[in-house]
Amino acid sequence: MTNELMTISVAEWDKLKQRATKLALDKSNQQLVMQLMSKMSEASGLENVIDNMLRSIVDVIGGANLILYYKIDADIFYADVYGVKKHLQQLDDERVISAFATGDASEYEHDFSDTQMLTPAFTHAYTWIYPLKVGSTVIGVFKMESLHIAMRDLYIQLPLFFNYAALVLKNEILGYTRLQNVNNLLQQEIIIRKQTEQKLLAAKNEAEAANRAKSIFLANMSHELRTPMNAVLGFSQLMQKDSSLSPEQRETLNIINNSGKHLLELINDVLDMAKIEAGRVIIENGNFDLGALIRDTIDMMHQRAEAKGLELFLDQSSSFPRFVNSDEAKFRQILLNLVGNAIKYTQKGRVIVRLTAENLPDTQQCLLICEIKDTGIGIAKQDLPFIFDTFVQVGRESDQQGSGLGLRITKQYAELMGGQVTVTSELNKGSSFILMLPAAKVDQSEIINKTVLDGKRVLGLAAGQPDYRVLIVEDQLENRLLLKRLMESVGFQVHEAVNGQQGVEQFMHWQPHFIWMDRRMPIMDGIVATQKIRALPGGDKVKIVAVTASVFSEQRHEFLNSGIDDILGKPYRDSEIFDCMAKHLGVQFIYDEPVNEKSASEQLLNAQHLKRLPEALLSELQQAAMSLDIEQSLTVIEQIREIDAPLADALTERVNQFDFEVITKSLC
Repeated sequence: MTNELMTISVAEWDKLKQRATKLALDKSNQQLVMQLMSKMSEASGLENVIDNMLRSIVDVIGGANLILYYKIDADIFYADVYGVKKHLQQLDDERVISAFATGDASEYEHDFSDTQMLTPAFTHAYTWIYPLKVGSTVIGVFKMESLHIAMRDLYIQLPLFFNYAALVLKNEILGYTRLQNVNNLLQQEIIIRKQTEQKLLAAKNEAEAANRAKSIFLANMSHELRTPMNAVLGFSQLMQKDSSLSPEQRETLNIINNSGKHLLELINDVLDMAKIEAGRVIIENGNFDLGALIRDTIDMMHQRAEAKGLELFLDQSSSFPRFVNSDEAKFRQILLNLVGNAIKYTQKGRVIVRLTAENLPDTQQCLLICEIKDTGIGIAKQDLPFIFDTFVQVGRESDQQGSGLGLRITKQYAELMGGQVTVTSELNKGSSFILMLPAAKVDQSEIINKTVLDGKRVLGLAAGQPDYRVLIVEDQLENRLLLKRLMESVGFQVHEAVNGQQGVEQFMHWQPHFIWMDRRMPIMDGIVATQKIRALPGGDKVKIVAVTASVFSEQRHEFLNSGIDDILGKPYRDSEIFDCMAKHLGVQFIYDEPVNEKSASEQLLNAQHLKRLPEALLSELQQAAMSLDIEQSLTVIEQIREIDAPLADALTERVNQFDFEVITKSLC
């Protein structure tokens, strides 16, 4: 087989060489583009991606500098390969402006042929202006300076590379924009939250300031209201003991005393409600005889029930505990309010107080259940949701009595003690209030025995005792005088001081056995005076009891911490004064028999006296009394006076005290 020698012309050989060179160059450029795209994928985050992009292009393609202009919304930013980054107010490069506007790339050549230091291969350099487009939108422009490669040498690979660069930049700008939006939203939320917190803090400070002002006002009002009321009730009670009083004077004193007690109840209701709203009520739990409290309450309420001709029954389960740990004062007030309301709004029939208890699982506590059921006027269905509202009295106006605060206070106290009060009722058939309170059972040995001297009046000191010296430290003249007369009436030696400083001086010179100490006084108050006395020789032995109209628990604790032995609130009863002295001083008194509070005029209101009157007058009186008509009642009574003057006096007494219940009961 003959091998034939193939010959190629020089021209064809040159063409083959050019084609091979071009293929090799194309392959090299493709590898270069792939290398650039790979390097651009190594970073994340807008600034990092831009830095990486600029360095990669310079490393592979070369050039003296590489600048990227890019837009985020309406803002234009600058970044170069040397790490310079700027937020531009405007562009000042016409070719870059044109590239953003038209989306066309451009190139211009620098001629260095007159520079002898450069080799012939580097006598020309190029600057590229190349836009980065996503679709038809230009998002950035590359400016590559002093490149030694013309765009035409990379005309196939350039679109692929720069399109990829545009997509990477677009994604990073989108991510950056979203992050900025999120950050802006977060910043706005933080600002709004801070503003809200500042407003809440300001509102809290205002509320606390208002509460403090309210508390100060209540403390002052409590003192200002109770102090004169103490004098009114104290002196009227003291004058009632005068055996030389005429019936008219005794009647007047009874009216003053009863009206004062009624006013005091209203004052207490308003102050209690205000204390609850101000958050100043504190639960003070202690061990007490619940059975005795129930018995005392029922005994007290029996008189009211009997005056209206009602039956008051106590139905107590064997599960109901005798001795418990709870807030005795608030429990008593809740029970008095509920039973008192039942009697008040029941005209005939009965009131039943039903007591039972349930053991709470896994605790030492039990649930006290007290149901107060009556056969009274009842509550309409539409009125039930408002029965516990402040200053609300439902039903007919003629049936409304009191301040409208009792049930609200009852509900608030029950909830503060961890319990609740509920009600069911039917109009004209009666109501049932159920109190449920948790309480801990305690043993009888944990209860301090109390000697109760119900109805007994102190006549004097028992024989064989020391001559007790009593110091009264009080700035109010009427209160000081009342307490002094009370002490001297039974045989105590008494000295007075009008402020704490005088009290300290009197103690040093006179060494009393017992001190009645007021709290609020000029020059030196009772707390400071007590502390100074306790620090003096013999100050640890004297008994000091505060007599104060300040009723807030914080003030009580402050007084007790100063060294006070006990606190007695104003207004006080005579029996409370003497019981306190017996407790702390050990003094013994001589007591009278229980005082019969029924006046002679009340004893006249019986069927025998009334039967002597004409039927027409009795009928007229009954109608006026049932209508609560004072003027008409007094007119009828004046006619009765011509027949029976003492009976007319007794009836007038009842009408003046608005006690129509006794009159209507006597006429039945």
